[in-house]
Amino acid sequence: MDRKLLIVDGLNLIRRLYAALEAEQDLTRRVERTQSIAVEALAKLTQQFDPSYAVVVFDSNGKTWRHHVYPEYKLGRMPMDDALLEALPEFAKAFRFNRLSCLRLDGWEADDLIATLAVKAAQNNLTSYIISTDKGFTQLLSDERIRQYDYFAKLGYDKVWVPGKYGVEPHELVDYWALVGDTTNRIPGVKGIGPKTALGIIQSYPTIESIYANLAQLSERLQKMLSGGYEQCLLSRSLVALKTDVEIGVRLSQLRYVSS
Repeated sequence: MDRKLLIVDGLNLIRRLYAALEAEQDLTRRVERTQSIAVEALAKLTQQFDPSYAVVVFDSNGKTWRHHVYPEYKLGRMPMDDALLEALPEFAKAFRFNRLSCLRLDGWEADDLIATLAVKAAQNNLTSYIISTDKGFTQLLSDERIRQYDYFAKLGYDKVWVPGKYGVEPHELVDYWALVGDTTNRIPGVKGIGPKTALGIIQSYPTIESIYANLAQLSERLQKMLSGGYEQCLLSRSLVALKTDVEIGVRLSQLRYVSS
């Protein structure tokens, strides 16, 4: 039997469901409905994927290492409504009641925990399905045992999909994003370099190091754009690259999922 690990990006799911209920004026009612729909969504996902193991991963409260390295990280992002934020422990309680493990680790974003779980599962010959709309996870798809699924669009992503979407391989995405930036998280790219230009550069020189080692081979226009930006590119790449070696302290057996 193909062993599968279902990894749900908890806040990604909850916030999108909550946003879809914006017409609900009663905040208490809106949160309650979000919780109910989230439980239903997780039931559908476990039925669809029939996992051997499953976990819902949450972000840590407060700042993480990315904020310390780059204080502008996610600056300006719309904060979560207080009513929803205060209710998150109740969401976790409801998920656990429905036999789903929940995971949160102080000082860490869910993204890094999810990446670590998926990579370690792949090393143990498990196929992981990451349930999230976050494009950042596509960098993990080089491994055929790691896949991503958008619950809202009902679309699955794998290593074959990435080049069609971005024009680069999954493992090249962090260098690509270091050039174009990530506006969602306020991570800077190189001014003037958009997706098309970045793709042209990456096809010749696939890493930030090789780009700057061969700067003289690029056009004067590109040299001017890139000049003096080496350290910023390295910083941006470190921010978009997901950690896959977090000491989570959880055994796979603790995430076993048993359907009713």
